[in-house]
Amino acid sequence: MTSRQMFSVITLILLFLCFAPTDVFAKDEWLKIQSKNFSLYGNASEKEIRGVATKLEQFREAFRQIFPRVKYNSAIPTNVIVFKSDKSFKDYKPVDVNGKISKWVAGYFQSGEDVNYIALSTEGEKADTYQTIFHEYVHFLVDNDMGRSNIPAWFNEGIAEYYEQFTIENDEKVTLGALDENNLNYLRQNKLIPLDTFFNIDNYSLHQQGSDGAGLFYAQAWALMHYFMQSDNGARNPQLTQFLNLLLDGKPPKEAFGKAFQTNYAAMEKELKKYVEQRTFRTQIATFKNKLTFDADMKIAPMSESDAKATLGDLLYHTNRISEAETHLQTALTLDANSILANTTLGLVKARQKNFPDAKKYLEKAVSLDDKNYLTHYQYAFAMSREGMNESDYVANYNDELLGKMRLALKKSIALNPNYAESYALYAFVSIVQNEEIDEAIKFMTKAVALAPGNQWYQMRVAELYQRKEDFVNARKIAEKVMQTTDEPALRGYAQSILRSIDSYQAQIERVNSYNQEQKQNPREIRIESDKPLTAEEFEKLKAKAMMDSINDALRKPAADEKRILGILSNIECSAKGIIFTVAVDGETLKLSSPDFQSLTLIGYGVDPNGMQIGCGKMKKEVFGIITYRPKTDAKAKVAGEIVAIELVPKDFKLSN
Repeated sequence: MTSRQMFSVITLILLFLCFAPTDVFAKDEWLKIQSKNFSLYGNASEKEIRGVATKLEQFREAFRQIFPRVKYNSAIPTNVIVFKSDKSFKDYKPVDVNGKISKWVAGYFQSGEDVNYIALSTEGEKADTYQTIFHEYVHFLVDNDMGRSNIPAWFNEGIAEYYEQFTIENDEKVTLGALDENNLNYLRQNKLIPLDTFFNIDNYSLHQQGSDGAGLFYAQAWALMHYFMQSDNGARNPQLTQFLNLLLDGKPPKEAFGKAFQTNYAAMEKELKKYVEQRTFRTQIATFKNKLTFDADMKIAPMSESDAKATLGDLLYHTNRISEAETHLQTALTLDANSILANTTLGLVKARQKNFPDAKKYLEKAVSLDDKNYLTHYQYAFAMSREGMNESDYVANYNDELLGKMRLALKKSIALNPNYAESYALYAFVSIVQNEEIDEAIKFMTKAVALAPGNQWYQMRVAELYQRKEDFVNARKIAEKVMQTTDEPALRGYAQSILRSIDSYQAQIERVNSYNQEQKQNPREIRIESDKPLTAEEFEKLKAKAMMDSINDALRKPAADEKRILGILSNIECSAKGIIFTVAVDGETLKLSSPDFQSLTLIGYGVDPNGMQIGCGKMKKEVFGIITYRPKTDAKAKVAGEIVAIELVPKDFKLSN
């Protein structure tokens, strides 16, 4: 069972900052400020942290009032780390693919399944510091509510580009749609992408383009959104809303576009070209009746050094800097052994390191310290779910003790916070691994998708559950839509894998059903070539032979380049590079490879259906089967060939020639 990838790509803001000396960590005074929608932590001054909180709250509220279509009920909290200087921030900046810190980053937004993080420095703060944070926060809000699969890439990127140009004066005068000179110049120097092509660019193909192609797409998405929002005093704005609603109702994009805008792509392309070439542009200004002030609602408290270290360790963990996170968390626990956050996150670190005894020790302590924290119960269950997984995040099954603990923890998490979608998703994942409680898992995932319709991993989990229910139509529909719209290579690969699995599974069921139907309609004739009555033993032997003959007839016929053998499957070794099957044949050991399980044909004839549930690791009981594979021609190859099919058969089965 493949688990969800746990970390998203970090979005960076590149600014050149000057460096100033700062005090060492131990001398810093750390504060926590809780605003209405954000938790802020920092060693900056109280005034500076309050200023950051106010700016983020103002942006969120302005976006909410101007764009009321979006729901804001995500249970995923957003934490903000406010550093007083670039020097104190530098060790917590993202690292590049070579593991080097990105020195010129002024701030970033890191999305997560359990918590989002915003990190920035107030030193040399500029409007640009917030633009990418606003951009990515808009993605978070829109994706969570509408679903990335349900809206086109140009709309998603265009609205984020448009709203990142946010400014506010006197806490009441909001300016939106300010010109992005870089985008405008880019469009004037390049030919527009034809709208018939532009509207068909999905998230995946967008991220496969080079920087020039992607840059032109972003610029055109911004211009088109600016045109819809600002042209003719906003006359197109209601049409944009209608277009969005039609998409969410399931209308095809081209049909929705024509109905909403009352024009076609060619005419709209001419209008957009004319709009980009004009000399003056309208800017949207909204003056709110009541000032957007949030200072009175903010709660401030000092942070201990242990709390600060634990918070920074959690930030490092969520940016996938595991060893550095562990150092911070160990220091936090040295200062305060009862730190709930440090125990929780260190437990997750240990789970990532496959040290499950220590992972459970830290997480069980965290639960004992705060039994009313839904997130702690979820993290405890999450760490346990990693136990038994291989490096490819595949797990065959859980033992009864582990299964009971996970389900209990998840039910507690759900009871404490029914709006936290990850608890439902993990419960469903466990059910899929065990291949049980599938109907309940579908109900849980329906709830999870309702809470976070933009989460495409949730949608794939639903597709997998439908596949288990043999509802191949709905399973295929979901998987195909995710594959066409996701910009995550891992998710796209997972969707493709599920589609292959659906094809294979459906074909196998059809073959088994055909075999069973043939047996009912045309049972194998049992010939009796004797005038003497048969004994019960003789009759059973003839009956068994008839079954063996019928199985031989039903077996998959090997292709010309394939070979099949009767063997015992003893071990399945799974890794990121693929799968190695170990088969015992006539006293010898044969190793066969496969890129994944989905590309295999797996059918059982005359065997217990539970025998079909095979997974990574040593087989708990002997698994007999007809193994079909393509032999390797290279004598130096580490495996004998690539496995094609496993057809499980009774222990006494014999292949007929």
